[in-house]
Amino acid sequence: MMWAVDSFAATAPGIVHHVDDLPAEHYRESFHFINSLVSPWHQWLDPVRYGAHVDRVERLRPTVVASAHGPVLTGQAIHDAFDMVREMAGQPIVPRPGQSVLDELLAMVLQRD
Repeated sequence: MMWAVDSFAATAPGIVHHVDDLPAEHYRESFHFINSLVSPWHQWLDPVRYGAHVDRVERLRPTVVASAHGPVLTGQAIHDAFDMVREMAGQPIVPRPGQSVLDELLAMVLQRD
């Protein structure tokens, strides 16, 4: 088992335990978004050198990956997540939401009270 903390983070529309419980496109998009937020330095990484580092970590061959901010990964999903991490090297930062999005989220939360 590998505890990934923020690595492989993704959002979920509700309570989700395994990556297979999420729509694949949602997982992929939110994976890139969240991982870009927590690791904006990915834009400066050399894809070849970083890929070699990711390869070394993947060679640990975890059978289960759990993280603080994402679903549990098993099987092919682990390899796919490592591939998505590799893809981020040298890519531009994913645009962050602006103040209007924060205001909208706050309004939604306040309506629940």
